[in-house]
Amino acid sequence: MSRKANVSSISIVISITMVLFVLGLFGLLIINANKFTNHLEENVLVILYLDQDIAEDSAVLVEKEVKAMAGVKSVNYVSKEEAAFAYKEVLEKDFVEILGDNPLPASLEVFLEAEMSSSRREKLLEAFTLVAGVAEIDHQQDLVAQIEHNKQIIGRILIILALLLAVISLVLVNNTIRLSVYAKRFTIRSMQLVGATEWFIIRPFILRSFVHVLISAVLAMGLTIGAYFLLGKWIQSNLMIADFELIGAQVFLKDIQIYSLLFALLIGLGMAIVLPGTYFATQKYLRMRVEDLY
Repeated sequence: MSRKANVSSISIVISITMVLFVLGLFGLLIINANKFTNHLEENVLVILYLDQDIAEDSAVLVEKEVKAMAGVKSVNYVSKEEAAFAYKEVLEKDFVEILGDNPLPASLEVFLEAEMSSSRREKLLEAFTLVAGVAEIDHQQDLVAQIEHNKQIIGRILIILALLLAVISLVLVNNTIRLSVYAKRFTIRSMQLVGATEWFIIRPFILRSFVHVLISAVLAMGLTIGAYFLLGKWIQSNLMIADFELIGAQVFLKDIQIYSLLFALLIGLGMAIVLPGTYFATQKYLRMRVEDLY
């Protein structure tokens, strides 16, 4: 009997672990999809071309003013000489020597913070045009619009997947619990016949399910962390986005609060799925007629 109980407990833990692991992967996808879109948004370049005759000291002041604006992540000053050198590398010709003058202006390469609304971004770009010394702005507006569009599509897909996973999780785990309680239906009836109260009978099942959820959550989180490192390495090696911080112990520790929240969420979801299912499955056999037990 004990051996059968152990086998039943193992099967329940495996079922709950698999469900929570899939939910953990889904949470991992949400966390890193958001990080990736933020990474893309923060790498959209805004170039502020300065006046041709601006002095070096004035350019430094413009750089400080732009850097102090809310929503600006970083600013890189590119002098006329650096711009000419970069173009020379691209063209493989010294166009300054050919033209006899350097027509390229000094510029500021500006990177904006992620998760800014479109209206706030537009206001910030308008503020750049009002800065004294800024002659022209070059902004990858189409790229930003495409990122925002894709972000909305991904968000809708994730919501649909979340609903499907919730339904599948409920069905799978509840079926496993019902089979486990079904195997003990005669024990439940025997306890009821000797005068045990409903809660006295149900309590051991609830406590056992509670322990099953805790064990399953730990196993599922371990599998999720393993998947985090394996998938992260595959993405960086195959999609060639090595500059995107997805894997590594330092990155994981930096996001430890998010993953701790994910772990707590897995435990909460497990409890929300398993404990009510255990309660109602046990209640069913408590109220069932003896002839229906066979």
